[in-house]
Amino acid sequence: MTAQHIINSLEFARKSLEIRDTIAHSDLQRAKDSLTKETESLIWRLTGEFSADKKARLHLSIKGNFGVPCQRCLEPMLIALNIHSDFILVNDESEIPPEEDDIEDHDYIVADAKMDVLQMVEDEILLALPYAPKHEIKDCAANAEVNELKAPNPFAALRDFKVEKS
Repeated sequence: MTAQHIINSLEFARKSLEIRDTIAHSDLQRAKDSLTKETESLIWRLTGEFSADKKARLHLSIKGNFGVPCQRCLEPMLIALNIHSDFILVNDESEIPPEEDDIEDHDYIVADAKMDVLQMVEDEILLALPYAPKHEIKDCAANAEVNELKAPNPFAALRDFKVEKS
C-alpha cells in the first residue's frame, strides 16, 4: 500500500480530487483465498465532490474480471465486475439517518483523515461478488458428469410397446 492511497476524505471531496489505479488480485488480502489465477488486475477510480446540497461525496468505480471457482464443478469462472458506488461523508455515525427516513437510500461513510482507499475498494469488491458463484447449468462441467452418471430410465423400453388406438 502506498501513501497516495491514504487520503483525508473530507479534503479529497472538498477539492474535487481524483485518483485512479489498478489493484492486483494478490493485493486483495481478504479475497485472495477465493480467487483463481484467471483474476485480472482491477481498474478503480475514486473521485470527490462537494455537491450543490453542501454534502461531501465520494464516487468509486471498479472494473475488471474476477476469477472464482464454480461451486458446482470447482472449475474457474470469470465474473465481470462493473461497480459504481456513491457515498455521502458524515462527521460521525449519529449523522446517518435511519433507513426508514432515508427515502433515496444513500450509502454513508464516516469521514476519516486517514482513509485507506484500497480497503474501501476491497470492501466494494467483496460486496459485489456472489456468495456461491455457479456457471449456467448448460456451461457447467458438473452438468456433463451428472448426465453421464444418470441411470437409464427403466420405463424407456416400454415406449416401443405403445399400441395405437383406432
